[in-house]
Amino acid sequence: MDSSVVRSPVRVPYTAPPRGERGASLEDVITAFHLARAEVATLFSAAGLDPTKTRESARELGINRGLGWRLSRMVRESDPSVAASDVPGSQSMARFFEACRQRGAPENAIAAAIAALDRFEAALSSCSGDRKTLAMLMANRRDTGGRTETDKVRRTLFEGACGVWGVQAQTRFVTVFVFPSPDDPGMLDAGHVTGFVGFRRLSAKPWPLSYEAVHKSSGAVAPFIKEPLDPVGAGEGKLQLMKRYCSPPDMDVQVVMGGDYKRFELAAGPVGNEGLTTCVFGTRLRSLYPRYSATPDTAGFMVLMSTPVERVLFDMFVHRDLGVTTPPRAQLLDRLGFPHSNDESQFDRQSLQVPEAPELLPDGLAGTLCPYIPWYSKLVEDVTARVGHSIDEFVGSRFEMRYPPISTTLSRRFDLKPGPA
Repeated sequence: MDSSVVRSPVRVPYTAPPRGERGASLEDVITAFHLARAEVATLFSAAGLDPTKTRESARELGINRGLGWRLSRMVRESDPSVAASDVPGSQSMARFFEACRQRGAPENAIAAAIAALDRFEAALSSCSGDRKTLAMLMANRRDTGGRTETDKVRRTLFEGACGVWGVQAQTRFVTVFVFPSPDDPGMLDAGHVTGFVGFRRLSAKPWPLSYEAVHKSSGAVAPFIKEPLDPVGAGEGKLQLMKRYCSPPDMDVQVVMGGDYKRFELAAGPVGNEGLTTCVFGTRLRSLYPRYSATPDTAGFMVLMSTPVERVLFDMFVHRDLGVTTPPRAQLLDRLGFPHSNDESQFDRQSLQVPEAPELLPDGLAGTLCPYIPWYSKLVEDVTARVGHSIDEFVGSRFEMRYPPISTTLSRRFDLKPGPA
């Protein structure tokens, strides 16, 4: 399928293993980091502050800029490989907690953050002993140097594409929930949400915000049934908008057919910040894929990267009953050399090399934290309620990429398993 207030989780106190037993793993530290990160983000919100505005937050809290920078980095940076070793120590965090208390943050939120930071410190101590050693472990976990160089090249391409095509956006996101169909347990339903944050035109012209089509693994077009998640409005384009997350909430979206794809276009409008737009499309797709397959087959979703964006985020949440415990794989497919190919057997030869890889998200709503989309966790909570499943029923994973090249397709897929005997 092409798309084109964080609640505190239940906490299990971390206990360091007895002497002589295995210490905490690096994955234990990463899980604890994500939970601590979510609680600190909640505290920023409770104190009425934006963690992405480092200087302003430090000034309002009355803390030094160094501590403000480390706190902001902790919340903004989702990759623990480059942020976990910068988590402030206990004395610095105590100053932050007291500053939040003075700004009226509730005691239960402060207590939750303290518990999460204690768990992180215990895991860190058991795994590496200190932050310097943790930084070395994290550096060897991923090739961050290669990613930095790739980002530089992609950014140059992004800046040129903005000038040529006359559009740009801060974030392109896709969020998919896959679960057994209540109407037919042998089939899979999906909740599918996609959109842009901070989209703006640099020239007054219409622009496609989303493409819609379903293809079989052979590339043949497949029929599908969809329902809007927020069925308010007139016309197919507006019916698929989730209005509470859109700005402006009543934008002019036109539907245009072209080949195998249905195109949802934002009508021509003002340029620059005057026309700054955030749009979110949401649909429920019924009986989209078979749950089982006796022969190799997959269930997957794709997003056409046709708009220059600073970042793409692709989250997949697969129901635990499907037994998919590892992140569905991600491929960036070349659509310059292979513009009309949807044959899955050709995907490997069409794939571009990328240093990024999908990673599992921590369980619960707190694990969905996305600091550059402040309302993202609320959106996830809203969608799961609309499809009738709790977030705790899913295994979530995230793929992020900065400055993704356009004329590509980002694909995420998982293998279907044989049916029960």
